[in-house]
Amino acid sequence: MMWVKCEEILLAHALWTTERANMFFLLQHRKGRGKGRGLAGLLVGTMDAVLDSRSCKYRIIHQTENSELSWACAESDSTAEIEEHWRWLENNMISVLGDFESEDEVTDYVKCKIESLRTESVHEDGDVNDEEEEEAKRFKGAIAKFHKLFNLPPEEKLVNYYSCSYVKRRVPRQGWLYLSINHMCFYSFLLGKESKIITRWVDVMQLDIESNILFPNGIHVGTREADHYFTMFVSKEDAYKLMQQLTNMAMHQLIVEEGFEEDKTLPPARNKRKKKIPSLKRDLDARARSEAYRTLFRLPIAERLDGDTICCLWLPFKKTHTSGRLYVSKNYVCFDSKDQDDVQLVIPLRMVTCVEKTGNKENEINNALLISTSARSNFLFTDLYDQNSMLLKLADMLGQQQDYRLRSIGKSLTQITTSVDENSADISCDNSQGASSTPPSPPPSPKHTNTGSSEFTLELSPALHEHFCPKSADDMSPKDAARESLWRTTFAEYGRGVCMYRTKKIHDEIMRGLPDSLRGEMWMVYSGAINEMATNPGYYKSLIEQTQGKTTIATDEIERDLHRSLPEHKAFQSNLGIDALRRVLTAYAFRNPHIGYCQAMNIVTSVLLLFANEEEAFWLLVALCERMLPDYYNTKVVGALVDQGVLEELISEHLPHLHGHYSTTGLLSMIALSWFLTMFLSVMPFESAVNILDCFFCDGAKVIFQIALAILDACSDKLARCKDDGEAISVLTQYVDGVTNADVAEPILKATKSVETSIDVSLLINDAYLKFGDVITNELIDRLRLRQRLSVVQGIEETTMKNVIRSLDGETCFDIDELSALFTLYKEEYQASIYWRTGEKPADITQEYNPNRPYYDLYRVDFTQFKALFLALCPWAQGVAPEPVCVKAFKLLDESNQNTVNFKQFAWCIGVTCKSDLADKLLLFYKLHLPPALPDSEMDNSTEASEPDPKDADGTEAIENLASSKPISVSHSKSFPTSIAQPRSKHNSPASGSFRASSIEMYKQRSLDSSDMCRTDVVNVAHMNQVQFIQMWKTLYDMCTGSPDEQQLYHSISTVATLLLQIGEVGKQYKSGLNSPHNAIEVESLETRKANSSPDTHAKGDSVHSSSQKADPLLHPADSQGEETDPESEEVVRELERCYMKEDVAVDDTADTLKGSTSPSKESQPDPNWSVNFEQFLASMLTEPHLVAIFEKDTDIIKVAENYRHRRLKPSNDDNGVTTNSIFNK
Repeated sequence: MMWVKCEEILLAHALWTTERANMFFLLQHRKGRGKGRGLAGLLVGTMDAVLDSRSCKYRIIHQTENSELSWACAESDSTAEIEEHWRWLENNMISVLGDFESEDEVTDYVKCKIESLRTESVHEDGDVNDEEEEEAKRFKGAIAKFHKLFNLPPEEKLVNYYSCSYVKRRVPRQGWLYLSINHMCFYSFLLGKESKIITRWVDVMQLDIESNILFPNGIHVGTREADHYFTMFVSKEDAYKLMQQLTNMAMHQLIVEEGFEEDKTLPPARNKRKKKIPSLKRDLDARARSEAYRTLFRLPIAERLDGDTICCLWLPFKKTHTSGRLYVSKNYVCFDSKDQDDVQLVIPLRMVTCVEKTGNKENEINNALLISTSARSNFLFTDLYDQNSMLLKLADMLGQQQDYRLRSIGKSLTQITTSVDENSADISCDNSQGASSTPPSPPPSPKHTNTGSSEFTLELSPALHEHFCPKSADDMSPKDAARESLWRTTFAEYGRGVCMYRTKKIHDEIMRGLPDSLRGEMWMVYSGAINEMATNPGYYKSLIEQTQGKTTIATDEIERDLHRSLPEHKAFQSNLGIDALRRVLTAYAFRNPHIGYCQAMNIVTSVLLLFANEEEAFWLLVALCERMLPDYYNTKVVGALVDQGVLEELISEHLPHLHGHYSTTGLLSMIALSWFLTMFLSVMPFESAVNILDCFFCDGAKVIFQIALAILDACSDKLARCKDDGEAISVLTQYVDGVTNADVAEPILKATKSVETSIDVSLLINDAYLKFGDVITNELIDRLRLRQRLSVVQGIEETTMKNVIRSLDGETCFDIDELSALFTLYKEEYQASIYWRTGEKPADITQEYNPNRPYYDLYRVDFTQFKALFLALCPWAQGVAPEPVCVKAFKLLDESNQNTVNFKQFAWCIGVTCKSDLADKLLLFYKLHLPPALPDSEMDNSTEASEPDPKDADGTEAIENLASSKPISVSHSKSFPTSIAQPRSKHNSPASGSFRASSIEMYKQRSLDSSDMCRTDVVNVAHMNQVQFIQMWKTLYDMCTGSPDEQQLYHSISTVATLLLQIGEVGKQYKSGLNSPHNAIEVESLETRKANSSPDTHAKGDSVHSSSQKADPLLHPADSQGEETDPESEEVVRELERCYMKEDVAVDDTADTLKGSTSPSKESQPDPNWSVNFEQFLASMLTEPHLVAIFEKDTDIIKVAENYRHRRLKPSNDDNGVTTNSIFNK
């Protein structure tokens, strides 16, 4: 039995039968588990079994006579326990509840009492029971099943799983919904049919709750490819809340490209009675609570909520207590009241001097703690549930604060002493210098380096408005003097600074506008920037020092906009204001390179500098960009676009007539974009806009939506009569230009033109709060932002893909559809590396966030990512060892030596292997075995490939000189003679003779006017030495392993290898003996024999050649069939054979060496003078139809990419879950 959280129940009698009842409570039993198991009981029991719901047998609910809602109070499987608690409620609660006047008061009291009973039972409980241990085992089994079913890597962490039904073609399929950090997965196996869904959170475009008669409690998940409907949840709200959180994290990952890291520092769960929650789910819940805590009190991003409890706070200005909730974190103690007075309190622990227990039964002060601060303020918290544990917690945190202070002081003293020892100067002088130049280091910050050097001196500017427009007490108007006096009285009553009581009265005063002298101070307090500045002393100066003399794209943009920032104000007509603005914007650009600098930041920052000093303005900008308006000022202005959609949704709800009039054009939301980016500072008179900025820092983002709706509502009649968008823009512009501020006697910025007054800014703000203050809250804005962020981010991703594809038009062999499919897979792999930490972010962060990068260069993959894609898509990545080809391709593409490859390079490589023509494929295959593609490990005992000789551009001049003065060529005088590769015959096969000649001619003609990527001029391709040639042939053998035509391919490979070895020997002999007398005599002898040849000589040569063919039929397969040959070709072939036989090279030995060895043996070291070129390789490959067929075959990249993307939805083909991709089985 356990008291439960008072959750709302809409249908109290559905699936439950009432056994006992009174005026306020009902005792019910579950149908199918209590007394009387009829048809309804059997159906409910079956449903519970199918859904795996663990509903208790009994429950007690609270219900009043006139209310349709009920509230859960207790549940149990034991009859004795439930009756015991029923009797307790009757004996202790009924008489008390009868004294209340309204049902709402009864319900509030019951909920509060049940919550206290539940909390008490939790603290009294001890060890984890058997049921919780069973739950832990069940979750471990779910993790194993999750990875097994969906073939996801171990790095993918399961958060939670739910029993539900997936609706497909209006038919529900019962199964399990698995929610992991990066994926939503569903599995069902019913009646022999398996249903499996894997959806990435980054692909989700819509997430809503949908309920209807047939499928209640449904959740709709929409992606680009399909819509998914899930229903029949046991705990729909919990599942939907978790799905929202995971989707929001995914959208954040798309924006900043950061993965998820589990928080390993969470304290152990204190609630032993509660159902055991998976650690990752508990982590996410803690993140959500911490985020809400930081937003409520405007605390730094790193602050995490440690705990909270209900208590009361003594209000000295009212002489009474107010109830609320006390929140405790590592560095702060905060209080929030839920009474009508709405009091908030933030106490930084760095200011706490003492925490002590106190109490006075006469004054009804029980279980109280008194907190004293360095500002001589005392705060009394009473009615704490566990006074001792709270005291111990605060003492521990204060001890950590003290340790930090001591460490900081010790570090400063050490630096001072070191400076004294090194400089051997006066001790007192060095102490003062060290103390001033080396402030205590703040908590570790990734960008904070405090060098302690006194060489860099910088005088920060004060608040520019006070400096350029000083006002003494005599110059102050009576109205301003009265406001100053009122605020002094307010501070005396409620306190001043970060620890002040933030009450409704102060809020109302801020709505009427802050005095200029207090504006910067109050902005710092209410935005929370004062806390970040206090915990990071010296950080801003450190950034300024680090950025001195550095130039980036952001700094160039800042320089262009410096003189466009409030140019009418005197402060920004001088170097003092311009320099301060430059330093603040530059420092923030280096602090947060993801944002860098965005237009409109200069306008907002210039206003901050008017009312706050330079360092305060920097921290206000940090709070604005990173906490209050996240993602507003990045390169994609995602936050502003999201709020644009939020405003449009609010207009449709609160101003439907305007939304219907302008829904097609989206004009209203487009206008609001400029309002939001500059906080109305660029569209409204300055004196009026700063009052709106006062409210913004006080109440947060909801203010700008309330003001925007108030402006549209005030102009609604005129806007409804507008005939076009231009007239509507004119109406809105005229209205906002006429917003005045009656409290300002003399405007700071003189108006350039006279405008008609429309409304006073205080009336506009008051109207906005009255009409929309209660309905538009920050919680509502957060929910709407999440919904709009899905569509905005996905729209940006869609636009990015189109721009990438457009930038590669004509650069690859793929069309638009093929590039789209390839880019989708490429980006998924890129994002997966971020999810699972398989890739590393580039070291050059400035280049990473460079907005001028080409679109195809936005996503760069490292070797791990490239390998996964290459092995999945490239038709050459098969055989027994496909990895070496992958390594060679990556090194060839990595031209910048950054160990990364962009999408253009990747698409070109895959395009050549999958869709290009034969010559281009062979050229790429050839280049993969030349430096830099060939790894150094495969170049042992080898020499570098010789560069092409200008006198012998393609390496064939030697062969031509040996042949005759009338060379045999295809179309160019320096082309490799095809008769050397294979003698021409009258009956040419498809892979010989005229076919080969036309192929080479077409290839060389194409290379004259081709692009750099796909048609490289072969003249500039380096020659290949013997070691490189061996590695290339080893790769070719590996590719052919496992092919149905394996033996025929081995035969063809041996034949081509023999021909190329012969050609290399001829070239070597020619180059080594070109200038020797013996070579000249030999060439002359050959020419003489050819000139004086007679029929007898030819007959003799034919007989010799015929005998040679019989000895080795692999050398000349065409001649072995008795085909006729050209006499001149036979002479050249005989000369090749003669040179080749001098080296005593056997074909069989060569084939064995290529197939089984990666380097030559000691007996046959590589010959540095041996080489072949690409045209020789191309012509030789064209002699074998089987090899030509391998390289000529195109691959359907769309089909291959889709199969790889959906590989997790299909059963694996082997024990390891890996499906082998082979070009021979396609």
